Amino acid sequence: MPRYQVNEPILENDKVSRTSAGGGAVQGDSTVSMITADADDRRGWLFKKTIDDIVSKFNYYFYGSTTSSHPWKLKDLKSLHATCSIDSWAGLSSAPFMVAYTKPTGSGDASWYKSRIAYSLTSDTKILAGEHVNLYWGTQPHLNNNSRYIHLDGLTVEGTADPDEEIFFLTLHSDSAAPLNTQILVSDLGFSLNGEIKRNIKLV
Repeated sequence: MPRYQVNEPILENDKVSRTSAGGGAVQGDSTVSMITADADDRRGWLFKKTIDDIVSKFNYYFYGSTTSSHPWKLKDLKSLHATCSIDSWAGLSSAPFMVAYTKPTGSGDASWYKSRIAYSLTSDTKILAGEHVNLYWGTQPHLNNNSRYIHLDGLTVEGTADPDEEIFFLTLHSDSAAPLNTQILVSDLGFSLNGEIKRNIKLV
């Protein structure tokens, strides 16, 4: 008998409000003043870069090890996904990317984390400005929408990224070097851990 119930398809009942305490935790150290509801009533959180600088961005934290009863490891991470619309396209800096941080151990840490593994689009990606898409890394999730799936083929690794390192945070980011008026709407975030836990979190 399996130890855990496997949820298929991905659960759709998780949600977090932008203006709630939970929403504030997800937004973390983002430039919160640039995150709003969409004027066209599309569901999700809309980020628009209104200052031409290299610090304004969003950082959405949708998994943290302090909220888990089990020490999930990098080797347990089977997929990440974000359903979003990149409303303005001026190159890869306009696109969001996903990151897995591992927990520091006090020995050989890259920074406040042990390792940082970033998953991103590549220069040959075909995407339309304003297209609602499912960005994902790893195993393709089964999401209840009709949007196109685009795998994140770009990979940047900082640190050792040992498969046995414990996952610290799972995140979605915009590029702080994105040009002025970069606009990204994010409606869903999620992950799969070892095929046992599959989550899709709606941003409302």
